[in-house]
Amino acid sequence: MLPNKSILVADVGQNQIWCANNFRIKEGRFLTTGGMGTMGYSVPAAIGAKFARPDRQVVVVCGDGSFQMGMNELGTIAQNHLNVKIIIMRNDRLGMVRELQKNLYDERYSGVFLDSEAPSFTKIAEAYNIDSAYASSNEEAEKYAQEMIKSDKPFLLVCRVSPDTPSI
Repeated sequence: MLPNKSILVADVGQNQIWCANNFRIKEGRFLTTGGMGTMGYSVPAAIGAKFARPDRQVVVVCGDGSFQMGMNELGTIAQNHLNVKIIIMRNDRLGMVRELQKNLYDERYSGVFLDSEAPSFTKIAEAYNIDSAYASSNEEAEKYAQEMIKSDKPFLLVCRVSPDTPSI
């Protein structure tokens, strides 16, 4: 559970729908792109939110594809000692696009698989001296999420998600 007045930033895609359906925001903010296809929005938006409201907990939820479009911003987070929390839903897919191709285009997939291209996000975080963890189960995700929220430093949590998990 996020503390009151937290700012949740979701990227576009399945993670955006999962956030909207599962997070309850009390006196906080939910920043998202409204589904306009702006992959890579979440991390830079979270940095802006943290600069604007340094007193608030700022948490990013993004997919592995979206994160790769803005992972260079870990340098900004590290250099400015920004206490931003990042949760990456790792399914090795452009999940929403794949889901649409499955449902609307008779499973004719194009450009949605990231299996061999996605790097080790925890190693990238380590390169910036940002604490990180990898969760391969819901139980691990809950444990690491509690650690992440309690930390007063930036944190990157990678959560393994089945590639077949639907958005709703």
